[in-house]
Amino acid sequence: MPRHHSMVAAVIFLLLAGCASAPRPDLAGKTIDPESVRRAVQINKDKIRSVTGYGSVSVESPELAQSGSFELELRKPDSVFVKIEGPFGISVGSALITRNNFVLYNSYQNQVITGPVNATNLRRIFRITLTFDELLNLFTGGSFLASDESQAEAVTVEDNQYILLYRSAAGSRRYWIDPATLLITRVQHLDQKGKLYVEERYEKFRTLGGASLPRFIRVIHHASRRAIGVMFSSLAINTAGAPLIVEIPKNAEQIRWEQ
Repeated sequence: MPRHHSMVAAVIFLLLAGCASAPRPDLAGKTIDPESVRRAVQINKDKIRSVTGYGSVSVESPELAQSGSFELELRKPDSVFVKIEGPFGISVGSALITRNNFVLYNSYQNQVITGPVNATNLRRIFRITLTFDELLNLFTGGSFLASDESQAEAVTVEDNQYILLYRSAAGSRRYWIDPATLLITRVQHLDQKGKLYVEERYEKFRTLGGASLPRFIRVIHHASRRAIGVMFSSLAINTAGAPLIVEIPKNAEQIRWEQ
């Protein structure tokens, strides 16, 4: 074969090898210890003290579909700052949520909303039911609900991932586990009748400082056909930062949400 032909063949081979997906593990006949999974998830969480991230956010609902840029500053154990900009760098708003209180500034309406952090107010902000700790977990790769710390009811395999099933009076949860890392890639929340109503997805994990974080997070509320997705273009963990402050114009309308 002429030399240039062999070089072309080598380049094509490398390109095809780079595009080919890595072989997926065969989990047939294998099982997993749920306690080992919970331990791996907790160890990964404990390595993360703060997160700084930038990227894009998309919101989908029956009424609208919008996207913009996204900035996150998360500091354990008690602070989450989020800033969103629309097209052409136009500010949409920002929010500082702590374990006790929140400040939410809506740039479009020049309104600042404050109030205590509780289930009702978090649901009004994010349109889904969650606690403050679940909010922290959402941005750091998901975790098990406190009610799911007992033994799993069942362990199955689907799409070459382990699935741990837990049940409670409120319904059931299905945790999808990556067999290589033992980290959560998906959480499905089902009601008492077994109908899926909320789903969390964590993809494109990146290792930083010994911890793994998802670069893509998506939450789907099937009942209301709403979804929010975040794709991080940059991520950093455990870095010192300036105090978290929401900048509010003096002429902003003040609104208070009580408990």
